[in-house]
Amino acid sequence: MESIILASGSLRRQKYFKMLGLPFKIMPPLVNEAYNESTPPDEFARSMAIKKVEKIIEQLNGKIPQWVFGADTLISLDGKALGKSSTREEAETTLKQLSGRTHEVITACALFCGKTRQIDCRTASTTVYFAEILPAELDWYLDTGEWQGAAGSYKIQGLAGCFVTKIEGSFTAVVGLPLRLFYRMLIENGYDYGKYDFL
Repeated sequence: MESIILASGSLRRQKYFKMLGLPFKIMPPLVNEAYNESTPPDEFARSMAIKKVEKIIEQLNGKIPQWVFGADTLISLDGKALGKSSTREEAETTLKQLSGRTHEVITACALFCGKTRQIDCRTASTTVYFAEILPAELDWYLDTGEWQGAAGSYKIQGLAGCFVTKIEGSFTAVVGLPLRLFYRMLIENGYDYGKYDFL
């Protein structure tokens, strides 16, 4: 199978690539991920995913890669994006905002195909329902440090799952890579799975 450049340092995305048996090379792009509040969250996620892929292609100095994949995940609450927290105080503020409420997790996926030289970008949106987080629970979760490096200051696949009452949509999209969407993107863009002929 052809190797895919993964434009991400996310361990979760690497885990899913390994699970799918995909050969890949990790190349985290150097891009500014600061959120522009004038841009709707879904549009911002799409633009960031595409920007990550374009940055990798640019870094290759004219060499056209076979495949490049980039993704961006963010939390949308009341139409505004909640990014990653850099301090415990920021994480506390974010989690208090999410407590007892419903929010959207948006993950945009961008896939570059070297044969067509086109970028296919698609978005998955999942609704997540949070229970009310009690003060003692909030302190406990913040103490774990799990909020670090996570969109919305929580990781649903970790201890934050204790706060989730229901989700509507893709669980893996909340983790950072919507598997069904990603799988269809590979197939529909002509990725060769070798002896497996899915179409």
